[in-house]
Amino acid sequence: MSVRRVILCTGPPGNGRDELLKTMKEKTNFRYYHLFDYIVEQAKLEGTNLTKMNILDFYDSQPGKMEALRKAALARINTEINENGGVNIISTPHHFEWKGNRFKGFVHDDFEILNPDIFIVIFDDILRVRERLALDPQWMEHKYTLGEIANWRREELAGIYEVARGFIPKKEVQIVAYENGPEFLKDVIYNPKKQKIYLSHPITGERTDFFKSVNRFAANLKDYYIVYDPSMIKDWEIVECWRGSINSAIDLKESRPNRIPVSIEYKDGPRSVILDATEVEAAIKNLRFQIIDTDYKLIENSQIVAVYHPRQSISAGVMCEMVYAKSLAKLVYVYYPYEPSPFFEWYSTRIFKEENELRDFLIKESKMTGQMPLDHYSINENEKKN
Repeated sequence: MSVRRVILCTGPPGNGRDELLKTMKEKTNFRYYHLFDYIVEQAKLEGTNLTKMNILDFYDSQPGKMEALRKAALARINTEINENGGVNIISTPHHFEWKGNRFKGFVHDDFEILNPDIFIVIFDDILRVRERLALDPQWMEHKYTLGEIANWRREELAGIYEVARGFIPKKEVQIVAYENGPEFLKDVIYNPKKQKIYLSHPITGERTDFFKSVNRFAANLKDYYIVYDPSMIKDWEIVECWRGSINSAIDLKESRPNRIPVSIEYKDGPRSVILDATEVEAAIKNLRFQIIDTDYKLIENSQIVAVYHPRQSISAGVMCEMVYAKSLAKLVYVYYPYEPSPFFEWYSTRIFKEENELRDFLIKESKMTGQMPLDHYSINENEKKN
């Protein structure tokens, strides 16, 4: 039996969590536990027929019974994990809301017996989340606002960090954007000792060619590091499209727009929508907070901050990230081909004038250089046959 490892993958409904896990499972061997399925099976054993369509109403009317079913389901999962070992991924949301009430998918005590090695929060931008919810029979009757969806995610992250802090020592929490894809998620899970880099770079005002350069730079490092790129979190485009429309109206001395055109470039192609300005404004404050909070959490989770900054004018966001990284004693390596200001230089560990110099330096310094891939937790051949 291979080494037992437990990963709790969470994320609010509609964020593509199980979709990403199922895609990953097509090429990777692990045991996948959808907590909802185990609760339904446990309820059936006790004579209760639960489905996606009635489980939330049941939770609302009988919270004590629902919590007992959840604990029984987790006990069964724990038994299976102990019998099989290997990589085990449990999937469930932590926070969701239904008919004005707030519910928890689990609490700290639920997972004391499982003792997960890591918590991974999977989330997507609020536009794609709303699209998924509108197609899901469990959620489609309620027309969720962008503000509600943004709040769900904020509550999810805050709740997971609170649960993780309840363990001694506290558990690791990683944040994975849906846009990162299944291979990235696999790397986070199967290479726990692989160093992590936060790739800081300008976003506002940059064009497609710039982001292609950023993606190329990140791709050169992926064999050596797990590279967190903040542009994978697409809510920024919503904020920028809103800000651009408002600022344009101010410059033209026009009234504030009623409709906001938003264009987002995804890996599978561009998408354009027209959003109600009032709805966007109601979500903006929450989104702005989350953009900064999430980026700072990714910096906290990384050993290195690599700054990719080929333009001369310094990005305010990049500067703030450098200051925060240095306050945490992180190494800050910078590609900047111009003469730096004293402040920019002060918050850099080292500045490289050439992109290739930074790339080669990071590869040379990587703990993965010259080593076999860290895959200690792969399921053995006998388990693959099963």
